[in-house]
Amino acid sequence: MTAASNLQSDAVFAGIKERVAENEAKAKAINAVFLYKITDSGKVAKEWVLDLKKASVYEGPVQGKADTTMTISDSDMVDLALGKLQPQTAFMKGKLKITGNIMLAQKLAPLLKTEAKL
Repeated sequence: MTAASNLQSDAVFAGIKERVAENEAKAKAINAVFLYKITDSGKVAKEWVLDLKKASVYEGPVQGKADTTMTISDSDMVDLALGKLQPQTAFMKGKLKITGNIMLAQKLAPLLKTEAKL
């Protein structure tokens, strides 16, 4: 993994972190751990963990085991958060790869939506 390169999607995860902090009960209700592998030029550049069992969002390797792992490019992650790209479309076109419990991924939608201009 390339060290600490700043990716556009970092702002998306900062927003998710804020929403999880504001809605801890809602986040904990999802009760799952998600690992995002953000790619840049086809290689994993950064990993983000949404540990909704503990209502925490952090960068780095997952502690324990992720229930769902999603691999998506930096720019597609930004488009997803801005609503320019629908998760189902991204998945069907191969822009979003999901392993693990795919049904859990659908519960994430409210946390991913961003109002921020990236």
